[in-house]
Amino acid sequence: MLNLSMGQKAKFTEIGIAQQFTLIAELTAGATVIDVACFGLDGQQKLVSDDYMVFYNQPKTPCGAISWQATASQQRFDIDLSKLPDSVDYLVLTATIDGQSTMRELGTSHVMLEQAGQILATYTFDGSAFDSERAIMLLQVYRKNEVWRINAIGQGFNGGLSVLVTHFGGEVADDEVVDKQLEENKITQTQSDSAKNLNSPSQSQPFNLKKVTLDKPGSEHRINLTKGGNDHLVVEAIWIDNGDASANNDDLDLRVGILAHNSKDMSYIHAPEQIGSLTAMPYLQHQGDIKVASINEPGKETVLVNPDIAKHYGGKVALVFSVYSAVSNGAVSIASLQPKMRMKYHDQVIECVFNIQASPKAKSSFVYTYVIGIAIIDEDGITLQHSGETSKRGSEATPRLTWKGDKVGLKIDGAAMFKLS
Repeated sequence: MLNLSMGQKAKFTEIGIAQQFTLIAELTAGATVIDVACFGLDGQQKLVSDDYMVFYNQPKTPCGAISWQATASQQRFDIDLSKLPDSVDYLVLTATIDGQSTMRELGTSHVMLEQAGQILATYTFDGSAFDSERAIMLLQVYRKNEVWRINAIGQGFNGGLSVLVTHFGGEVADDEVVDKQLEENKITQTQSDSAKNLNSPSQSQPFNLKKVTLDKPGSEHRINLTKGGNDHLVVEAIWIDNGDASANNDDLDLRVGILAHNSKDMSYIHAPEQIGSLTAMPYLQHQGDIKVASINEPGKETVLVNPDIAKHYGGKVALVFSVYSAVSNGAVSIASLQPKMRMKYHDQVIECVFNIQASPKAKSSFVYTYVIGIAIIDEDGITLQHSGETSKRGSEATPRLTWKGDKVGLKIDGAAMFKLS
């Protein structure tokens, strides 16, 4: 086993590490809560996109290369380098403390690299290396000359998670002003290779610290429509390649059902036949049919919603968002595609993620419809609810809503809808 000291580097080939391994953080801090995250960075060491910050509130990347889990004493990141997109050259393991505690309070702590149950490398440290810092870059896995390597960084910063996000070129959607100048952060160690390019221009997408993840049926969150100006509400259905060798069965279609308050008649939009309109009924518009997904590029279909939709309908409007895999696409389980829904308005983001415990029927290749979310919109805001409901085996029925007071009920028994191309 390799015992790493601060700043020490090693090639994976030197310590026998393959493509699949686990990074484990054991941080001793008494009652203080420390959050550990793994950032996926590009060649300039900037955040590739907000999907590549993996932590408790976003436990998996779309490509499936990095996933997070926690036990009472450890936070673990399972990593498969073969699934990473080519744009990711660095994986940086970090730790942050919220509140007034500092990393100086750490007891003896460890970051370990495990493969097939065996610890191959360990970096051990404690709070004596730090002063008032509330964030640390712990360990770096990086690619150089097509060879993956490991680097024990041990570099601390004043500030918490928001400073780290800014540090890696992300934008923090927060009401507080965050100091974005790295020179004003106290860096406790001499800059190593991991920090040489921190001032290069960011190519990453903004990371939003206000994102909320829903993963249980019935769990819900509200988006405020009174802020954000004239922005459209953006709804995305996102899915991944199912991992088989076929390219013709990774096609999901996003459908939206619309039901005005006190009405029994629904309308629907889907591509390419009924894409809708933002300036006339139904005040939603599908942005086009996407037919493929790959390991490196998830499939994504998008719908825009006019934020004044409730005003145009004269009252509350209920929307049901579902993804559909046609019989003609070939046998594939919804579960293997891991569909999720992302709703964005201004700086507010909610994701409804797939949960196999909540949707066990989705493991069947003969279940064709999965409801990713239900929204009720009024003039002030949107209440988005996780669903996870599926159609019956062998049925291509369409989700249907009914009003029950100010709530809605769901049945997947509407007439089947088939696209023509």
